[in-house]
Amino acid sequence: MHACLHVNEILRLIACEVVASGGEATAVALACCCKGFEDPVLDTLWETQYEMIPLLKTFPEDVWNNHKCTVSVQATSVVSSLN
Repeated sequence: MHACLHVNEILRLIACEVVASGGEATAVALACCCKGFEDPVLDTLWETQYEMIPLLKTFPEDVWNNHKCTVSVQATSVVSSLN
């Protein structure tokens, strides 16, 4: 990796530019293939989340309801078992 990519601020600027240009999938692919991009990309993607729906969709389908934007009680047991 080039020496300039060891500077955290540069990695964060690159991540911000990729995500701002609509390249969320590209940013995720970049984070998956290069450990140095993982934290800047994840931080940038979390900053751009304006809804809880994408996060809720990471739970199994029987836990969330997209129509009513609700989460069943089962989700709390899933989350508490992760802690």
